[in-house]
Amino acid sequence: GYSDREDTAIEMGPLDNSQAAGGGGYSDGRFFNLLDDAARQMAQIDEHIGLIANLHEQALAVTSESKYRQISSDRDQLVADTNGIIAGVKQNLDILARTVDDPTSSKEQRVLYATRQQTLAKKFSEQLQRYRQMEYQYSQRNRERLERQYRIARPDATDEEVANAIDNDQAGQVFAQSVMHSNRIGDARRVLRDVEERQADIKKIDKTISELAQMFVEVSEMVNRQQEVIDSIDTAVEETQVHVESGRKEVNTAIVLRIKARKKLWIILFISIIIIVVIVLIVYFTVIKK
Repeated sequence: GYSDREDTAIEMGPLDNSQAAGGGGYSDGRFFNLLDDAARQMAQIDEHIGLIANLHEQALAVTSESKYRQISSDRDQLVADTNGIIAGVKQNLDILARTVDDPTSSKEQRVLYATRQQTLAKKFSEQLQRYRQMEYQYSQRNRERLERQYRIARPDATDEEVANAIDNDQAGQVFAQSVMHSNRIGDARRVLRDVEERQADIKKIDKTISELAQMFVEVSEMVNRQQEVIDSIDTAVEETQVHVESGRKEVNTAIVLRIKARKKLWIILFISIIIIVVIVLIVYFTVIKK
């Protein structure tokens, strides 16, 4: 079954702050390189999910103990590799998310970063869901197989007793007891080993399902946070545009008022000149000419 190695767990290592800080600012090239790396890793995860599903099918169908152990060993290694890649994608997404908070980036650049990171995070969460669903379906089929084997040894068992036996590791004890009363001891012992191995499979898969569920929650929260960032930046941009438009209108109003004032000044100046000319003419004809 799934081995007891701890490296199959989906665990995040400590995030290197130098990766997130980058020595001052983010470049588009650095951001999109990380984005491409995460996309390539996700493509590899998709490939691994298909391979794991195929090994699950083989494990359900195989009857040879040696073949089953070989399939299980291959699957254990593939699951461990896949979980490592998943952790790498999550770490890259965390680093990408931090670029949005970079104060040296423009608002337009931050919106671009947040949108691209969010899009990839959504695809990643969907991928985690597919992986978890595939593991759950295999776990259920494995349980069904154990239930059938359990009822062979205990035909009178109720559904509740069967479920409790599988969940509480009692199925192996029931088969062990059946060995003592069986004329086909070799077959009974083989079935007992099969039950124990498949119980171990179910436990390991349930652990993987739980880890994938937790990862899904974290990625979903990341997507929501990025949406809040996008919305806040969009709101700030809209408010800035409103202020700019308001300022433009005020400037236009000031220009119009200035033109009107200048026009009035020219009118007053023209009238003043006419009055002066009239006064000069009056003085000339009434005083000087006489």
